[in-house]
Amino acid sequence: MVAVIAIVCVVFSNYWAIVFLLFDFALRAFTTGKFSVLKFIAIKIANALSLTPKMKDLAPKKFAAGMGFGFCFLITTIFIFNYYTAALILTLLLTAFALLESLFSICIGCYVYTFIHLITNSKA
Repeated sequence: MVAVIAIVCVVFSNYWAIVFLLFDFALRAFTTGKFSVLKFIAIKIANALSLTPKMKDLAPKKFAAGMGFGFCFLITTIFIFNYYTAALILTLLLTAFALLESLFSICIGCYVYTFIHLITNSKA
């Protein structure tokens, strides 16, 4: 859903949907995610298709949601200051990350979290 919303932003040059993603990522990263619209829709779709949930560690997923928040914040800020090309590049990068997650179960934010966790724990 994140990829579709980001693609719509690029195609129609309308970055208001990125602001929606900004708030949705904030809800998932900094709260329990209980009020996340995209999480709610994903759960409804999964239930309707009788998909079994894959249990994953919550910390890397919250970190990845924080990265999504950071990307959306950066995209929104850059767009406001009329740097459209930079906003486009970051939106395409966000889209690529979302597609990797949805199509191949490759969570870039989770890999970054693991990398940071390994570095910080190896110095102890």
